Amino acid sequence: MKKSRSPAAVEEIRRKILDAALSLISAEGFSALTMRALAKRLDMSAPNLYNFFASKDEIYITLVIQGFTLLHETMQKAAKENADPLERGRAMALAYLDFGMNQPAHYEIMFTSRTPKHDDYVGTPLESLADIELDLSMKVAGLATQAAAGIAAARPTATPVDVADGVIHVWSLLHGMVSLRNSGVMAYVATDPPSAYHRVLDGFLALYSGPVLE
Repeated sequence: MKKSRSPAAVEEIRRKILDAALSLISAEGFSALTMRALAKRLDMSAPNLYNFFASKDEIYITLVIQGFTLLHETMQKAAKENADPLERGRAMALAYLDFGMNQPAHYEIMFTSRTPKHDDYVGTPLESLADIELDLSMKVAGLATQAAAGIAAARPTATPVDVADGVIHVWSLLHGMVSLRNSGVMAYVATDPPSAYHRVLDGFLALYSGPVLE
């Protein structure tokens, strides 16, 4: 009789499967992720993979949940450690940059590649798992909105639309910097990229938090 694996052993195999899947998607795109291709990378049989994940989509959504969990924890920590609204926003923005640049494979499938999104799984057996991913992503968006509202409070005339536009503005700025760095382009246009990130971010925050110019 075959001895069953311990929960720790099962979790370790699941982790290896997720790591291999993330590497495959990052290198070749979501369409390259198949149970057969993944099994080959892991030197496993495709049927054996189904003992750990029901489908490639379950693997993919689990990876996105991993990413948003880490991003949310990182940004939440930055928010709690800074009481001043401007410093809190700055720390959260830097936390986002840190995540994007140090977790490029997760960032790629979360924000850059044309991978499936929550609504693609509505009405499928994976909808409840996709709901977890959506909830986490909305928590991240909520943290960003709260930070923007705190900074915008310095402007008595700021409206909810102004706050929402500010989130989009800074998100676009941060995403651009992450993309330029991860693609290797930033090294060609900045002699000291980390210092450039700080200057650009500080310049934006100064404009966003300063008085409205007539």
